[in-house]
Amino acid sequence: MNLPAGSTHVRSKMFIGGLNWDTTDDTLKAYFEQFGRITNCMIMRDMETGRSRGFGFLTFEDVSSVNAVMAREHHLDGKTIDPKRAIPRSDTAKTDKLFVRALPQSCTQESFRAYWRQFGSITDATLMMDKDTGRHRGFGFVNYERREDVEKVLQAGRHYMDGQMVRRCLLMPVSKALP
Repeated sequence: MNLPAGSTHVRSKMFIGGLNWDTTDDTLKAYFEQFGRITNCMIMRDMETGRSRGFGFLTFEDVSSVNAVMAREHHLDGKTIDPKRAIPRSDTAKTDKLFVRALPQSCTQESFRAYWRQFGSITDATLMMDKDTGRHRGFGFVNYERREDVEKVLQAGRHYMDGQMVRRCLLMPVSKALP
């Protein structure tokens, strides 16, 4: 991966996936301190329940610590964990497309478009259809004119359509996803 020129902070930040639900900030930090001094460590938590989301971030003081972590497999609190170099937000800053899944079968092209339009100006909103049944396949894509509108979607938290929670995530442009 080509890392952007700039601060050591960006290059020394790691994403840690596959964490045990019981792993704490302190146990995560204690484990990774064997590789170098840590300046920041945080497990991401559900805003409503406070429960771990199973991943976190940590930042080493020195980039060489990241290389040392990447050189081997890791186990913490009974689980094999998955540390990776964090992708800087600037790499996703121009993303204006959302992938939406877990849509209720009652969702129509019109209701899909109307729901996502409340967050801003849409250039396209498409439900993916099954050509054999004529029904949607449970997912779709939404493109916004402005990145700020995508941020509104992300900041709004959980989304419900026809009483069912749907999942949404940013799509990274292919040029950003490839090394």
